[in-house]
Amino acid sequence: MSRELSQPSLSEKSTIDRLRPIPFPGWLRAGFGLAGGIAPGATARVVRRLFFTPPPSRIRPEQRDLLARAQRFELRTPDGPVVGWSWGEGDPVLLIHGWGGHAGQLAGFVEPLVAAGHRAVALDVPGHGSSGGSLSSVRHFATAIEGAGELFSPFVGLVAHSFGCAGATYAIARGLKLERAVFIAPPAGWETFLGRMRRGLGWNDEVERRFRRMSESWLRFSFAEAEPRRLATGIDLPLLVIHDRGDDEVAFEEGEELVKAWPGAQLAPTVGLGHHRPLRDGATIERAVAFLARGQG
Repeated sequence: MSRELSQPSLSEKSTIDRLRPIPFPGWLRAGFGLAGGIAPGATARVVRRLFFTPPPSRIRPEQRDLLARAQRFELRTPDGPVVGWSWGEGDPVLLIHGWGGHAGQLAGFVEPLVAAGHRAVALDVPGHGSSGGSLSSVRHFATAIEGAGELFSPFVGLVAHSFGCAGATYAIARGLKLERAVFIAPPAGWETFLGRMRRGLGWNDEVERRFRRMSESWLRFSFAEAEPRRLATGIDLPLLVIHDRGDDEVAFEEGEELVKAWPGAQLAPTVGLGHHRPLRDGATIERAVAFLARGQG
């Protein structure tokens, strides 16, 4: 059985079980357990819709203020309109949020990048923030990144968070011009996202098999083709991975695995910051900007 249709290994399952499941109401979980046995096809269609629908996210007042001071632009991509913002002048650095995020979440990087002589560019990918659409995926992230690349190319650097790292990896593997990258809390594969959602809803194996077939038909490629750990082996690009040892959404082990697969990558562990706080941590931001500016991790 191919990896994309197989269940997680014992070590992967142990890691997933330590992570926080995606929360769903108890009545919905009970309904999935019943519906999955009676109508697995219909249940799989619901799973596909839920899996590719980003949750809403809140914009903090300071993030909104920063976006208001930016130069706003809009891209047309095959997956819909993408709204972005830029600050400063100089060599551009792209900022990419994670699943259910928005451009303002990387606001802490803007002033340090501008002070270092860069133009900071941030996007809301399709299905997120101010951009169009209700669905998203690694394909949507990659096409948004590629669209920004055509407008601002060449980017000298990229900072991505969580699922955004997977989208960036896919775009880089498809030819995005870039000198170096910083990934914060990156996944190595899809088991984390699928496993956390499956724990939250409790669907059965038949529902998962159908969900994967439907999803790959919609994406027009297999999960395996866009798996970061597989793509990483063919990428020759300096990469700094910053990952917290206590991350309860994307396990630290995933960052370790990606670094092992990616030639020239280096790992910078943190402690006590979790999944989102590295985006607001001064030392993390300083290290990322230094790596982009001088190649020093």
